[in-house]
Amino acid sequence: KVAIVGGGPSGLTLASILKAVRIPFTVFELDASASARGQGGMLDIHKSSGQLALAKAGLLDEFKKRMRVDATDLYVRDQTGEIRWYHTEKENPDPERPEIDRGDLRNLLLSALDEGDVQWGKKLVRAEKEGVAQEGCFSLYFANGSSATGFNILVGADGTWSRVRPLRSNVPPSYVGMTVAATRITNLDDRLPELAKFVGNGTCMSVEGKSLVVAQKSGDGSVNVYSFISVPEDWRETSGIDWSNQRRGLTEFVERYYSGWGQEAKSLIIECDEGDLAIRPLYRYPPGHRWEKTSAGVTLLGDAAHVITPFTGEGVNLAMHDAYDLA
Repeated sequence: KVAIVGGGPSGLTLASILKAVRIPFTVFELDASASARGQGGMLDIHKSSGQLALAKAGLLDEFKKRMRVDATDLYVRDQTGEIRWYHTEKENPDPERPEIDRGDLRNLLLSALDEGDVQWGKKLVRAEKEGVAQEGCFSLYFANGSSATGFNILVGADGTWSRVRPLRSNVPPSYVGMTVAATRITNLDDRLPELAKFVGNGTCMSVEGKSLVVAQKSGDGSVNVYSFISVPEDWRETSGIDWSNQRRGLTEFVERYYSGWGQEAKSLIIECDEGDLAIRPLYRYPPGHRWEKTSAGVTLLGDAAHVITPFTGEGVNLAMHDAYDLA
């Protein structure tokens, strides 16, 4: 009896593979439903890792129907907006790293499951192992007061701040020295056509030193923008920027950290839809760290096991390959 905590790419990939080989499981996911919140931008799913897992789940053909070859366009620009490098796989009918919207990937993985395989609205508070036997049972306790018990295999796929991880390690993730301001602009083509042209159909990266602005165009015409800066971990609270007025706060943010940049990169940040701003410090586990606790029947996938900074899709592909290896 397998419990999978977390309905992100790693947890749902494992679930879809277990479904294909008829191993019973239950996924516990904190989101209230599959559509409770937006899933963010795009993910490039690599042939040598993520696509292997989809093939094992019997989902590769359907993935190829949903993948966005046009979104493999990648522009690398300097701070002025000048193109320094361009790459695309859109002429390749079977690309190495095709893109898919995060929401489409989740829906694809859920399509392999039956109703009831995922229990929604289950935010894990703690996981406990009952008894001392090698084949002990695990109990899960959730924020809504409910619980589930009787599992002999527990898989933590619940992200950076995993509540399953303490069964294997007490070492917390460490701050990498960078924070990202995540913003979003809907309907970019109609609202800001010149900015849409600047971004292109896929990913546009503007780089200067340790500062980076990444824009990704989703299939629905929205653009997710990620602005990376090197600041202390508590920067949001100590920056002195008043975030109560989003546009004013973003304007001050741009003036402080991107003052010498081209107007397009600045506009990608400032033109964010109201309410779509998130400030996220970035974390990782210490390089070379190994779990110091032995606990039979417990393992971790994806960010719960080895969170890394988000870049070139390696995190999600490693997470999906974790599921491939485990299954």
